[in-house]
Amino acid sequence: MKSLLTLAFALLAFTPISHAMEEPDMMAENAVPTVKAVVFYSDSCGSCKILEPKMKKAMKAINMDNVDVVKFDFSNKKAIEATKILADDKGLSDLLQKFGAKTGFVTLLNNDGAIVETIGVNDSVEDIAVKFAKSIVSAS
Repeated sequence: MKSLLTLAFALLAFTPISHAMEEPDMMAENAVPTVKAVVFYSDSCGSCKILEPKMKKAMKAINMDNVDVVKFDFSNKKAIEATKILADDKGLSDLLQKFGAKTGFVTLLNNDGAIVETIGVNDSVEDIAVKFAKSIVSAS
């Protein structure tokens, strides 16, 4: 029962809001907040192999229009170089510096770039959906 309520909360939190009745200027002021989900990943990471399918299931249950998924890949030298460039382009170099090449987790950042939630291998699909929901609410 608890997991059904949790999932229901997550689904409600991610239901798109219609802006059809708003004036064009009002729409710009009320832009949908974006949460960055930064995935710390490597092909050789066992935790990543467990976490990835859970993330995919949770992300199917929510409106991903509110989430910008950024994948930091530490699988090989080429991927690491691309990750450094991606981090710089997305303004996430400090986050990359903070965690280095650690893998097997996801950080959820608000509009200010502050970490509001961390998702790990021990989180269930429902836990992940709730963490996304809480992050979007806090970004509002």
